[in-house]
Amino acid sequence: MSGFAFVGRLPASKSIINRLLIVKSHFPDFDIRGDSQADDVRFMRQAIAALNRREVIQVGSAGTVLRFMALRAARIPGRHRLQGHPRLFARPQEELLKILRQLGIATELGSDFLQLEGSGWCMQGDTLLVPLDKSSQFASAILLNAWNLPQELFVSLGGQQVSSGYWRMTTRLVQDLGMRLDFWDSDFRVPARQVPSLSGYSVEPDLSSAFALAAVAAVSGQATILDFPENSIQPDAAFVAILEAMGVHIRRSKESIKIERAKLLNGVAVNLRSTPDLFPVLAALCALAEGESDLFGAPHLVYKESNRLMKTAELLRAVGREVELKEDGLCVRGHRVSPPGTKFSFDCDHDHRLAFAAAVLKAAGFSIEIQHPEVVSKSFPEFWSILGWHT
Repeated sequence: MSGFAFVGRLPASKSIINRLLIVKSHFPDFDIRGDSQADDVRFMRQAIAALNRREVIQVGSAGTVLRFMALRAARIPGRHRLQGHPRLFARPQEELLKILRQLGIATELGSDFLQLEGSGWCMQGDTLLVPLDKSSQFASAILLNAWNLPQELFVSLGGQQVSSGYWRMTTRLVQDLGMRLDFWDSDFRVPARQVPSLSGYSVEPDLSSAFALAAVAAVSGQATILDFPENSIQPDAAFVAILEAMGVHIRRSKESIKIERAKLLNGVAVNLRSTPDLFPVLAALCALAEGESDLFGAPHLVYKESNRLMKTAELLRAVGREVELKEDGLCVRGHRVSPPGTKFSFDCDHDHRLAFAAAVLKAAGFSIEIQHPEVVSKSFPEFWSILGWHT
């Protein structure tokens, strides 16, 4: 694809909207300004509606919806059933079950469901222990559902923290809304009877989606994203500095950002501990960069929609790049685009971010047939139409 050009606004951040939808489920008059058609947002809306009707809560394949809604449903006395794709429930769930049990919730986990039963959050000890070594969403789920508790809540965060940028986003968001928190070391306290001091919140554009478009522009054209936040709370805002380090020309104004095709991409070393969602697309760019790139700090990528470490390595090897697979990332030996060669098919393995990565390589000239391109609907259903591709 050559001559890609985009000027426009992107949908609101699905990560922020889903957090705000949990807040709104506690305070129905809260106003969320901004929207997204992403599957994860659709499932969250439907899940909250089902909870209100005391029906089975469908979570699809969305880990965020499962984790946030499990803690939300647990606040309400009674029995609740969350049901979804077996692939989701095959992912590690023991941490979630341990948290729920500490809150006095009886659990039953099946191949495609999680059933809860309890009398609301009833702490079984003085402090709630929340592990962070596989996902930060467990801690986020607790915090987002800690509004208007009848008693104060003490939480201790354990394990090596991953996706720390998303945890910081959650804490900043609830504090912006008016929640008072006391922090010390890896512990925090939520005082009782917290309610928002704001009546609504305006949601930023989704910067994970912005990165996918920016990467395509960096190899095949240009993109101007309007209403780009100056001081984003999203960790993926880090992509701007990463692209600049790779040699991509970026122009920023108060209300927009413009990304232009790079004459030459440079290899980079990036710690993705706080921004794991950048990994597949960034790895694709590194495959097109001169020299070696080291992407590290994200061992939890094996627990995403796919094993992203293995699948990304598979994709890069398919376009002729040398890749060293590590337990927390990849070393990529990149170089400028080679002749496209034989067309090949790539299975995204139900992973939207792998589809974005394959799109970057295809935009750079490789002949790739992307299987199941519809997976992008999980986070960015407008992606293919913006690119002008028929899939």
